Amino acid sequence: MLSSSLSDLLSPYLVPSSQTKLRLFHGRGKTVPPLEWLTVDCFPPMLVATLFRPQDDAVLAALEACLREALTGLGCDVLVFQHRYDGKSDHAVVCGALPQTPVATEQGLDYKLDFQRGQNLGFFADMAQGRCWVRERAEGKKVLNLFSFTCSFSVAALAGGAQSVVNIDLSDAALTLGKQNHALNGFQDARVHYLPHNIFRSWKKLQNLGPYDLIIVDPPSAQKGSFMAPRDYPKTLRKLHKLLAPEAELLICLNAPWLDYAWLQQCVAENLSGAVLQSALPGANGFDEAGEPALKTLHYRYERPVAPEPSKECGQGR
Repeated sequence: MLSSSLSDLLSPYLVPSSQTKLRLFHGRGKTVPPLEWLTVDCFPPMLVATLFRPQDDAVLAALEACLREALTGLGCDVLVFQHRYDGKSDHAVVCGALPQTPVATEQGLDYKLDFQRGQNLGFFADMAQGRCWVRERAEGKKVLNLFSFTCSFSVAALAGGAQSVVNIDLSDAALTLGKQNHALNGFQDARVHYLPHNIFRSWKKLQNLGPYDLIIVDPPSAQKGSFMAPRDYPKTLRKLHKLLAPEAELLICLNAPWLDYAWLQQCVAENLSGAVLQSALPGANGFDEAGEPALKTLHYRYERPVAPEPSKECGQGR
């Protein structure tokens, strides 16, 4: 019975680690088949367990007991269950009380967590390597953060010394949380634009604010009425040459288990001339995967192709 073995399976992951990681257990990576329905994240003083399938009372009781026992050792005193299935996303505070401003802390930066709106907390811990990459390369650069959501890439870029950042996302609410993230980290007066617009109707506006030395493309994989990767990713890439500086860098991202690295690389090769693949970023600590990861993050270097000179037809002299 799963309830009797749950503690044996999960407890080895619920210990302090010498590695910096926010995800303690990543069941969705399919490395522990009986617990593929569960993830556990540590945002001290909060421990957050997300359940992707309903479980019976015995399993829930065993899970609660296992996580309660681990709280103190992990520097936490609040336990939250997120039930995320059957089209719903409900948060239940099992013990303790949420801080007035709950945050995730990564590399000395704070990102506000939102337990009130929707299934996402407003912060994706699996993108830790992407934020680190941006921070390391942002100094003095003009940065464009496409599909910016709550602007975590923007905060990382400014921490790395970016000259300016443009954030664009269809969700005004997400950008509002993004502004709060900037204020939390002392960047409320930085050169930042927040554009609550549909990207596909805003190319001219983005072009006027460019060109950009670094562009981040991190769209939703399948968001009805907004972005569907197979249809819209090529369309996005074809527009970027008008926004990029003659020499620039790109972080090309996609979180879609049904589309592999080969698909994403081919998409770039066919739709953005001048982009040369440099590397695939590793996954974040704690996000162990049995197979190819759902999240693909690729670093490209861009050099604007030289336009061919007009041909001179033979025999057209005087």
